[in-house]
Amino acid sequence: MKQTIRKLTTGLITLSICASLFATATFASSHAEAPLISLDRFADNTDTYAFRSVEPGREGFVTLIANYIPLQDPSAGPQWFRFDDTALYEIKIDNTGDGIEDVTYQFQFTTQTVNNDTVLGQSTVNQDGVISNLNDPDYNMFQTYTVRRIDRRSGRRGQLLAAGLKTPPANIGPRVTPNYEANLGQPAVYNLPNGGKAFAGNRDEYFYIDLGVFDALNLRSLGVTGGVDTTKNYNVSAIAIEVPIQELTSSRAVPASPTASDAVIGVWATSSRRSTQVLSPGGRTLSGDWVQVSRLGNPLVNEVVIPLSLKDAFNAIPPSVDGTIPRVVQAVTDPEIARLLRAVYGITIPPAPRNDLVSIFATGIPVNAVTGPNYTTFLSDGVAHEYLRLNVAIPITAIASQNRLGLLGGDVAGFPNGRRVFDDVTDIALRAVAGGTPFTPATNISPNNTLGDGVSVNPEGALLTRFPYLLPPNQGNQPRTSNQMLTDQQNGLDLESIFVDERGFRKL
Repeated sequence: MKQTIRKLTTGLITLSICASLFATATFASSHAEAPLISLDRFADNTDTYAFRSVEPGREGFVTLIANYIPLQDPSAGPQWFRFDDTALYEIKIDNTGDGIEDVTYQFQFTTQTVNNDTVLGQSTVNQDGVISNLNDPDYNMFQTYTVRRIDRRSGRRGQLLAAGLKTPPANIGPRVTPNYEANLGQPAVYNLPNGGKAFAGNRDEYFYIDLGVFDALNLRSLGVTGGVDTTKNYNVSAIAIEVPIQELTSSRAVPASPTASDAVIGVWATSSRRSTQVLSPGGRTLSGDWVQVSRLGNPLVNEVVIPLSLKDAFNAIPPSVDGTIPRVVQAVTDPEIARLLRAVYGITIPPAPRNDLVSIFATGIPVNAVTGPNYTTFLSDGVAHEYLRLNVAIPITAIASQNRLGLLGGDVAGFPNGRRVFDDVTDIALRAVAGGTPFTPATNISPNNTLGDGVSVNPEGALLTRFPYLLPPNQGNQPRTSNQMLTDQQNGLDLESIFVDERGFRKL
């Protein structure tokens, strides 16, 4: 395995990847971003989130979420979407700054069938055709999964945290899956022996963006409103785990302060497949080592930064090799995407060298005069590593006070301090690349510091105020509403109106 990594990181491939990596991505979530993974959607990691839990009484925990299988149509039966039994899904944490995982949470799935003598799939009429609970016989093709933790103490096999946990079915429709969240969604949240929780199953695709950007940056709006949420009404498959803070830090303790040496962790997610597949009529045999095929830390990097010829290679390498080539300095200090923004929209961007982007995205933000003495996301051994960085000692921001712009909106608990589901990473990244931040005061002016894609909230509304936070999946067998440009009224909803109570019902 070490020889494979060395081969992947030598020569022009690694040089070019590292040179492209830290001109932070700005436009789309990581959906089918590389040639190989676009043909393997069940291993495609679309979004990764890491934040301190905001559920009352759970402030001592960190929530980690990795979404897979992009743009799921809620009515895509009869099989619908489930995790791949032959893939290995992992969430990884580096707490020492060397780009090597110190803690890994592994998830593996097994599909079981109640009745094979039916033309249907995930649901059928074994009893009355209604799936009213996770053990209902009409839940015909169900999945169970294991959760395993691997760290230096546990060894390569790791510690089995849970087995036989059941995923909920797809939200098939009002007849088959009535009262979805109460009957199937919330019962699929399981307690772990460490006091944490686990969930795996379909959820709403909460990442909001106007994908008109791929029409040569032809956004309908560059502001707060006027865009189209292209991902509206689609679902994803989410893996979520809630972990005590002390189980993620290098000291195995809760950090004493945000500037303590153990306060910042790095987070990314991957999927892997066996190296050898042999097909036979009606079946296949898998063998060999696990080979990483998808990787995602900060949103959007492989989607719009890495060149087409190198996207597959980037998905296969670990963060430990990202910044080992000196030429990465050139890419960080003079990013191509900033120059494209200048060319298309005629804005003034900061001159090279872009040291602001180096600290924001490549190594983390050290203590500085702009963000003050109690803020840092710095985690590095002197080499750049691409992943989310979360300071677990920075207090949470109450739901009613959260700002979608995170740090740029004065909310230090938001992106780039980890990534909450609520954070508008598209607008944040657009402004950062354009130099519309306090780190570059000369260009921290309009339009640089007001750029956006016209979509500043998920128009579907609610986020749960409890784990797993993502709102329930969109229901199948429903009329698909056409995408509409968001109005000022929709974008101006106060936060209390777009969250739901602890049972999963919308607050009025």
